[in-house]
Amino acid sequence: MAEDAGTTTPLPEARATSATDAARALLVPVQEPSATQPPEAPGSVLPGRPEAARPRVRTAAPTPAPENGTPCPACGTPNHQHRNFCRSCATPLTPRREDNATGPYAGQRPALHRDRKRWIARALIATAVVAVVVGGVIGGPPAARAVQDHFAKRVAVHPTQWAASHEDPNHKAALAGDSYSNTWWGTGYAEDAAGTYLEATFGQPTDLLALLITPGTSKRQGQQSEQARPQEFDLVVTDSSGKQYTSHRTLNDGGVQRVDVRVRNAASVRIILRSAFGAAKDKQVAIAEVEFFARSKN
Repeated sequence: MAEDAGTTTPLPEARATSATDAARALLVPVQEPSATQPPEAPGSVLPGRPEAARPRVRTAAPTPAPENGTPCPACGTPNHQHRNFCRSCATPLTPRREDNATGPYAGQRPALHRDRKRWIARALIATAVVAVVVGGVIGGPPAARAVQDHFAKRVAVHPTQWAASHEDPNHKAALAGDSYSNTWWGTGYAEDAAGTYLEATFGQPTDLLALLITPGTSKRQGQQSEQARPQEFDLVVTDSSGKQYTSHRTLNDGGVQRVDVRVRNAASVRIILRSAFGAAKDKQVAIAEVEFFARSKN
């Protein structure tokens, strides 16, 4: 087949060379390292945690020893005369005065001061307690009984019989022990009725400890002064053997009052009037109530 005039057809070798050059043109050129090229600088690096600076130990300069210094009694280091503590071991340099004018130094424990008066008082109290106990044992039954009576439990006892040397017909002796405060015993005599007595008798021997007396006609403040009230009287307690224990007693004007009595095996109690409050020609001495208390058998 004849080809057109003026048209050139490339050879096969020429076509292969052109394709290779086109492929090479598409590749990115890479520069090969050279031995004479300087190395690249390092990139940025994050900062690390800073380390704390280590303390430097400084050696203290030795203090020159003062001239004519006071030596420490503990370590012998000379110290200035105006110093109170040793510059080496901190021992007090000033002797402590006995009058305790200055307080203890810092870090020094003060001495314990014992109060002699307090210890003397305690010793006296202990001696008294021992004396009471020993006296109760060595002193015999009376002393021992006194201690027992002091701490004994008290119970009320009631007399079985009442009597009087004289009485008002309307206010007899038994009314003084009927447990009512609005009834009373009257002497039946005007004025203080000195020498008149009221007597209570127990059915069996009683370890009597005390009695309560309500002077006047009542426990109430407004009614008790309607009649005269006993002021001084003699108290006579007779035991089961017939022995009498007599004492002189005094009461206040008005109100329930206690009279301590410590008699073992008491059989009767007599109250002998000696003087009275509010005594007058139109008034008699009155006692509203008399109560007795004995040591419990339990």
